[in-house]
Amino acid sequence: MAGQWMRGVVKEVVSGDTVVVMGQPRGGPPPEKRITLASLIAPRLGRRDGSTPEEPFAWQSREFLRTKAIGQPCVFRVDYTLENIPGREFGSVFIGEANENLAMSVVAAGWSKIRTPGGQQSPYYDELAAAQQAAEEQGLGLWTKDEKAVAEAVRTVPGTSGDQSFDAQGLLDKVGKGKPLPALVEQVPNGSTLRVTLLHDYSYVTVMVCGIQAPSMGRRPQPAGEGENGAPAVESSPDPFAPQAKHFTETRALNREVRVVLEGIDKYNNLFGTVMYPEGAEARDLGEALVKQGYAKTVEWGLNMMIQGSFKLREAERAAKQQRVGMWKNWTPPVTATTKLSDKFVGTVAEVVSGDCLVIRDHSSGVERRVTLSSIRAPRLGRKEDKSEDYAVEAKEFLRQRLIGQEVSVSMEYTRKLQAAPGAEAAAAANGAADRTMAFGSVTITEKDKAGQSRTNNVAELLLVRGLAKVVNHRTDEERSAHYEALLEAEQNGKKGKKGLWSSKEAPAHHVNDVSVPGAASRAKQYLPFFQRGRHNAVVDYVLSGHRLKLYVPKEGVTVAFSPSGVRCPQRGMPASARGPATVAEPYWEEAYNFTRQQVLQRDVEVEVETMDRGGTFLGTLRLSAGGKPLGLGAALLEAGLAKLHPNFDPDRVPGGRELAAAEAKARNARLKVWENYVAPVASVETGTDEEHPNGGASGQRESTHVTVTEVRSAAEFYVQMVDEPRVAWLEEQLKALGLSDAQLPKAPLLSAGATCLARYTLDDKWYRALVEKAYTSDPVKPEYNVVFIDFGNRERVDGSRIQPMEPSLAAVPPQAHQCTLAYLKVPSVEDELGQDAAHLLSDFAGGGKPLVAFIEQRERPAAVPKSGLASPGRLHVVLCEKERAATKESANAELLLAGLARVQKPHGRALAAAADVVNDLVECEERARKKRVGMFVYGDPGDEEEEEAEKPRAWGRR
Repeated sequence: MAGQWMRGVVKEVVSGDTVVVMGQPRGGPPPEKRITLASLIAPRLGRRDGSTPEEPFAWQSREFLRTKAIGQPCVFRVDYTLENIPGREFGSVFIGEANENLAMSVVAAGWSKIRTPGGQQSPYYDELAAAQQAAEEQGLGLWTKDEKAVAEAVRTVPGTSGDQSFDAQGLLDKVGKGKPLPALVEQVPNGSTLRVTLLHDYSYVTVMVCGIQAPSMGRRPQPAGEGENGAPAVESSPDPFAPQAKHFTETRALNREVRVVLEGIDKYNNLFGTVMYPEGAEARDLGEALVKQGYAKTVEWGLNMMIQGSFKLREAERAAKQQRVGMWKNWTPPVTATTKLSDKFVGTVAEVVSGDCLVIRDHSSGVERRVTLSSIRAPRLGRKEDKSEDYAVEAKEFLRQRLIGQEVSVSMEYTRKLQAAPGAEAAAAANGAADRTMAFGSVTITEKDKAGQSRTNNVAELLLVRGLAKVVNHRTDEERSAHYEALLEAEQNGKKGKKGLWSSKEAPAHHVNDVSVPGAASRAKQYLPFFQRGRHNAVVDYVLSGHRLKLYVPKEGVTVAFSPSGVRCPQRGMPASARGPATVAEPYWEEAYNFTRQQVLQRDVEVEVETMDRGGTFLGTLRLSAGGKPLGLGAALLEAGLAKLHPNFDPDRVPGGRELAAAEAKARNARLKVWENYVAPVASVETGTDEEHPNGGASGQRESTHVTVTEVRSAAEFYVQMVDEPRVAWLEEQLKALGLSDAQLPKAPLLSAGATCLARYTLDDKWYRALVEKAYTSDPVKPEYNVVFIDFGNRERVDGSRIQPMEPSLAAVPPQAHQCTLAYLKVPSVEDELGQDAAHLLSDFAGGGKPLVAFIEQRERPAAVPKSGLASPGRLHVVLCEKERAATKESANAELLLAGLARVQKPHGRALAAAADVVNDLVECEERARKKRVGMFVYGDPGDEEEEEAEKPRAWGRR
C-alpha cells in the first residue's frame, strides 16, 4: 500500500536509481530517507575496494540523475517494500515546480531499465515501459549501438588514497601545489573531511580541508575481531556540533562538483586542500564558511601549509568567537599580549630604527609614531658591546636609502605588550617601561619602476625577498599581518634566490670606530687633518640636540660628533648627574630639536670641517641637498629663529659666516621664536671701591652684592636672592596674575625629570616656578614629583594635582636662587651633630630673610657645581656680613669659627696671597675657638687638614 506524499530536498544520489531525501531540520540535522525509484534497475557502481566490479554505464547513469536532482526540492512517497530486501523502500519522486517524475526522466534518457513484470510495481509502470521502448528504439544510454561508447562504458579507477598503491606525493608533484582540480564529493565523514572522485582520472581520494578541523563524529562499533587484539572497537559519541558541521558540509558539497586546490600531504598519505563549492554563479570557500558558522576551528600546522587564504580563515574564526556562534557559544577571550588595531594613516618616514622598525610622522596630526613591521623579524642591531646579528646593518641601511623622507601608507594591525625580563621588573618600572607596548602594522610605498609605471610595494616583502628578514611563526591565538601569505611567499623567493640570510656566503663584517662618545677627544683629533681636507659625504646617524649631531663617515668607517660653527640652539632640561647639576629646559628647545630631526636625520649630507673643540666635537658647515637647493643647517636654524650665534662668533673667520650673521639678523628683526621675548644682558656693576677695604683686605676692587638667604641646607650650601634684582618682583606679580589658586585647574600632563613647571608649595599653598628633579609616573593617574623651587632653592615632593605647565615667558627668566657656600671654611657634614649646629647658626645669622651683604671671593664654573639639582651660573664662595662695611670678624664665617663649628680651609698659590688679610682674620677666629675648647675642639685639637689627609690609607693599605 502506497504511503502518503511528503516533501524534502534531494541530498544525495547514490546511483542511477537511488536517492537520499532529507526533510526539514528541527533543532539539529534533519531526518533522511533513502528511496529507490520503484520498478527501476540502474547499472551498479563498483565497490571502492574492488570486491565488486563496476557495471557498464553505471557512472554515466548516476551522473545523469545527480546533475538533475541533487539539491532540488521534491515530493515523494514510498510505494512498496520487499520482504527479501529488508530496509529498502521503493517509491516515486517528483522534482521541481513542473513535478518532473525522476524515474520517467531516467528511463526516457536510457540510463536505467525497468524490472520485469510481476510482484509489486510502480504506479507508473506502463508509462515507464513505454519510455524504455522509445529509448531502446533510439539507442539512447544503455541501448546505444556505438561500439566505442560500449567499450568505454566502464571506468578505469586507480588506487585510492590510504592504499599503498596510491601515491599522494606523486599526485601533488604532478598537479602542483596551489593548482585547482575538479572533483566530485562522494562522502562526508565529518565537516572538514571529504572523500572525492578526482574527475581528471577518477581517483578516489580523501581530502582534508586545509587549515581547519571540524569536531569528530566519533567511532562506530565494528564486528568482533576488527578492533585491537581481536576485540570489537569501542563506540564513541560525536563531539559537540559535529553533526551540525557534517550536515553543513553535506548540504553544500555532497554530490556537488567542487574545485580542490591541493596544499600538501601528511605522513599518513592524506591530501590537504582548499575546497571551493558552488553557490549560484560564485565559488565559496568551504573552510571559511565552516569557521564562520562556528562549526570548525583553525589549526596552525594546516594554515602554514596554505599558500594563500589563511588570513581569511583567521578573520572568520575571530568573527565567530566575537559573535559566540557554534562551538564558541561559551568562549571566553584568553589573556594575550596582543590587541587588534584597525588604524590607517599616511605619513613621512622620519627615522629608521632598525631593519623592521620605523618612526613615521603622521600627516594628519604631525605626531611621530613608532611602527614595527607586522609578522617579520629583521636581524637585531648590537647594543653597546654586543655584536650586531648578520645582515642587521644591511637591513637598516636598505630601509634608510629606500624610505627616509618618503611618503608611505600605514595600516596598523595589532599591538603587543612587552614584559620585563625576570628580575628586571623593578628597573623597568623605574624607567617607565614596565607596560611598554609595541605597535605593529603594514607599510607600503608607491614607487615608479624602470618603465615609469607607479607600483605599490609592501616594505616587509621587499626585505624578505632580499633575505634581510624572516617571517615570524605566530602562535594560533596571535595577531598577524593581513598579508601573511604574501610574506611567506616573499620569504620563499628569498630562500630560492639564496639572498641575505639564506646565502651560503659569509656575512659582511662591519667595523665602526665611534669617537663621538665622551672621553674620546684624543682619538677624534686623529681624524681632524683628514676632515680639514675638502668636503666629505656623511650620513646623519643621530640628532643629539638642535645643533649637535652624530655623523657616520662611510669612507673612514668612523662616527663623529659634529656641530655647525658658532650656532647654538636652546638646550633641553636635564636632571642632575655626576657630571653636573640639573639644567632648566630653555624655550623652543624641542622645536629646534624636531626641526633638525626633520631636516637631516639619516639623510646623506656633505660636511666641511673647520676645527674641533676640546670635547671632541667637530665644527664646520653641514649641507643637505633638498630639491636641488643646498641647505646649510646652521643658516636654516638661525633663519627659523631656533638658534643664536655664539657671542664671540666672528663672521669673517668662518667660511659662510656672513650668511649665518645675516640669517640671525633676519630672525631677530622679525622677532621669531627665541627672539620673541629676548631680554638684553644686564651689565654687571662693580660695587667695590678703590679705597682701603673695610674688611682689612688690600686696597682694590672687591665684588659685593646685597642678598637675602632663602634656603639653608647646610653651613656649606645655602641659597640667596639678589636684593636689587627686578625680575624677582616681576615674577611674583606674574604668578599672582595667573590666578591659579582660584581657578578649576585642568589635569597637567605627565612630566619627566628636567622639565620646568609651576608647583604649589605646601606651607603657604602658593604657586612658584620649579624644576622636576625626579618623576614617579608608574601610576599615571596619581603621579608624584620631586621638585626644586628654582627661585628659592628649597625642595619638596608634590603630587600631580599640585603641578601645572609653565608659560614660555616665565620659563625664559633664569633661576633667581643662587647657590652659595661660606668662603674659606670647611664645615662638618649635615649628618654630623656639629654640622646640624653649624646649619642652625647660619640660619639664625640670616635672620629670616633680612638683607645681608655677600662679598664674593670666588665664582665656580657651572661644570664644577656638585650634584645639587639646580642650574646656576656657578656656586659663589662668599663672606656673609650684616653690614656693607663690616669687618671679616663680624661675618657669618667668623661666627662659625668662633663657635668651633668650622675650620679654615686655606687657598693655595696666588689665591692665598690675594686673600691673605681675610684668611688671617678667619685663622685668628679659629685659634680663639681652639683655645676656648669649644665645638670640635672640646676634646682637644683634631689637627689640621694636611694631617688628616696624611692619616688616610693609601694604596695596598699602606699609610
